[in-house]
Amino acid sequence: MKLFRSIKLNSTEKLTLTYILISGIIAIFLEFRAENVSHLIFNRLIITGIILLMAFTENIITNVYLQLFRFLFIGFLLIYWYPETFEFNRLLENRDYLLALADQKMFGFQPSVLFKIKYPQHWFSELMNMGYFAFYPILVVSCLYFYFKDQKYARFFFFTCMFAFLSYYFIFIFFPTCGPQYYFPVIGSDNVTAGVFPHIANYFQYHSYRLEDETSTGLFRDAVVLVHNLFERPTGAFPSSHVGNTTLVMIMIIAKREYKFAALLSPIYIILVLSTIYIQAHYVIDIFAGFITAYLFYRLSIVIYPLFSKVTNKL
Repeated sequence: MKLFRSIKLNSTEKLTLTYILISGIIAIFLEFRAENVSHLIFNRLIITGIILLMAFTENIITNVYLQLFRFLFIGFLLIYWYPETFEFNRLLENRDYLLALADQKMFGFQPSVLFKIKYPQHWFSELMNMGYFAFYPILVVSCLYFYFKDQKYARFFFFTCMFAFLSYYFIFIFFPTCGPQYYFPVIGSDNVTAGVFPHIANYFQYHSYRLEDETSTGLFRDAVVLVHNLFERPTGAFPSSHVGNTTLVMIMIIAKREYKFAALLSPIYIILVLSTIYIQAHYVIDIFAGFITAYLFYRLSIVIYPLFSKVTNKL
């Protein structure tokens, strides 16, 4: 017990361990349906062990690089947590038909389909794919910007980003959606054109096909395809975490009065929002939900952050 009492965790590590605990309980609850629940639990034990080991090591040897690595490790885990949500929601019925229907009622057509038809130019396709791919550099650059400029705010900034990510993942688990790039190929172009959106139930429990645009090529298009092939699954359409997390970053940059930094990112941010529709990763309603949840998670993090960052942060 004395060993555990000497371990000091930072706020994002405690947040991650909370996610590990809650999602682990969900995995156990679904044991009678999830064939790989033991794999999910085992991975959580390994990740928990690494987090505790790094915290314990820094308690003995204080090192600025180890501190940075602890934050980087928590961020790196996102590439595992996101596709893992599919292992949960593939057991539940897909809800894309509700999102497609909402877009249809708002516009009378599917914006993700018409957008690509109206602007098929190669340069525009590359611009959109560049915007979509920019999601990752924006997050990394923003975190590093505050880390080297104001570490106190950087901790809040990173915590809030992680809180939003993990909150989105819980939504993805319980509200299974995958976006037009997966749903439309399943129901067929005739149904999409006619505004008919069938309920496909548990289709993605056994399939994971995605709409491939074989006519489009380019550096950024290939980069997006590579990322999709490595990490994307039929999950996470609603709300758009791409839009939500980037909007959250913009909110926190402006809240810190870093107006020049915000102005620099604004054009890329606008392109990113548009790109989520253009590459058919999201419906428009996902974008609206991303805007709303970004502000909601920001306000919630202001309340929650002090609870995770108290001085008495020992196990």
